[in-house]
Amino acid sequence: MGDDALKVAAIVKQTQNALMGVVAFLLTVYFVYRVERAPGASVDLGTLWTHFPKFILGFVAASAAATWFINSATDPKAAGEIIKVAGNDLRVWFFSLAFVSIGLEFRLAALREAGIRPVLVSVAATAINLALALVLASILFAGFQL
Repeated sequence: MGDDALKVAAIVKQTQNALMGVVAFLLTVYFVYRVERAPGASVDLGTLWTHFPKFILGFVAASAAATWFINSATDPKAAGEIIKVAGNDLRVWFFSLAFVSIGLEFRLAALREAGIRPVLVSVAATAINLALALVLASILFAGFQL
């Protein structure tokens, strides 16, 4: 579709990435307070921290480091190219490690024991993420024409 479609897709993807941390935090709070908490038990920050997916913090740190690097460089365009190359290489390695780790942790018996509810929550979270990204992209690109 060309450069315009690529720009739109990049903004939609960035919106989804930005919402990922918010959704992960909200799901953590929901599960800690509604699903896993025993009646009458209190929840502290340590419990939230234990359940929060730490990769979100790495994602934010990497984004902040890349932004700082590009903004402090004498040649921002060259710095952006360095980030692209390094980012692509690191992304391949980290995704590979993440999927290997997921595979090592996967237990079919545990999935059967958990039931359908976690699957439904995952589907719902994905649907909400996509819907919010679509709404935000529709607002941002209301007057955009290809």
